This record gives sequence, structure tokens and C-alpha cells, in this order.
Amino acid sequence: MILNVAHQKGGVGKSTIAINLAVSLKADILDLDNQHSCILFNKIRKANGLNPLNCFSCDEESEIDLILKQYLNSKTLIIDSGGFDSKNNRLALIKSNLIITPVSPSQIELFGLQKFERILKEASETLKINIKTNVVINNADARSKGITKTVREYIEENPTYLNLFKTVIHNRADFKKAYAGGFGVTELDRKGKAADEVQQLTKEIVNICKHV
Repeated sequence: MILNVAHQKGGVGKSTIAINLAVSLKADILDLDNQHSCILFNKIRKANGLNPLNCFSCDEESEIDLILKQYLNSKTLIIDSGGFDSKNNRLALIKSNLIITPVSPSQIELFGLQKFERILKEASETLKINIKTNVVINNADARSKGITKTVREYIEENPTYLNLFKTVIHNRADFKKAYAGGFGVTELDRKGKAADEVQQLTKEIVNICKHV
């Protein structure tokens, strides 16, 4: 099973979502982001004596294609896609079983989502298949209720390429604290609010994957 955390825009929290899903699902990670935040996270895990994730990267399109074929009918792979449009990132979109797109509740993030939706539409029309992403509202807080509602309504009104997760991930200190120590939030504090949200999102993903 291939789960692709994807968005052509950087800074939306893809790596944080990818890392925490990998820990929660005991999955491998393919890091396609230029910043290699997942690989750096794995180095912190090793340095702190934690069991490292199977986290790796590659640049060649043929190599990526081969890797993805190996995971289609085996264990779970999380892809942390780069925050840019490229052949490799589009290949990962096409080959994934499930696409997950974090979107923060702000007007500029809504514009970014609309641009990503156009990429999905273009790829769908070229390949004559429907490529749809599942959007998780990320980095929400009490001050963002209005724009969160606007983002939610936009997604619900555009179901061809967008689906909305029920789970909302809030801006919580545990995410940064966990990364700094090489932990997933479910390892840092399993009963914490951040861990609860990741567990809820994981359950949603597992339920969707049963029907993929």
C-alpha cells in the first residue's frame, strides 16, 4: 500500500504528517522532498537510541518506479513528496493508492490547494483516470475557525478531485517537541491531544484503504 503525502506547495506540514503516519502505521518512508526532513528525523532517532524507520530517498525516475512497484501489494510505504511540481512527484501521484494533502486554514493555503487541484485535473485528463486527493486540515487553531469553515466548504463543493478527512490536526507543541527528540507524537505522549489526532487520522486512512 502506497500512501502519498503530497502538495505542490511547501510549508504545509507534509513531512510532519508523513513521519507521524509512518510511526503510527509502522511504515517505510520514501523522502522525495529536497529538504529531506524525514531522513534528518531518522538520524535524530538513531542518535537518541531509538529504532530507526526504514527511510530512504532516490532521484532517478526509473528507480522510483521500481520502488513503488515493490510496495503495491506488500507492506505500507509513506511518500513525503516534494513541495514542487516535477516528473518524479507526478509519477508518485499516479502510482499511489491514496493521496493525502495537508492544508492549513488560510487564504493563501486555499489558493495553493486550488493550484494543486488543477495539477490533479491535468494529470487525470492526460491519463484518462480520476486522481483524487484526501485533504486533512492541518495546523488549525482557535483563531482560524472562520477560514477553516471556508476551506472545508470549498473541498466539499469540489468532490471530483478533493475529499475531506473528518480529522483536523491542530497546531500543537508536541509535534515540534517530538520531532526534536526523534519521536512520533504517539511515542512522545500516547494520551496527548496531538497523538489522539494522529490516531484518528490513521483510523480514517485505514478505513479508506480497505475500499481502495
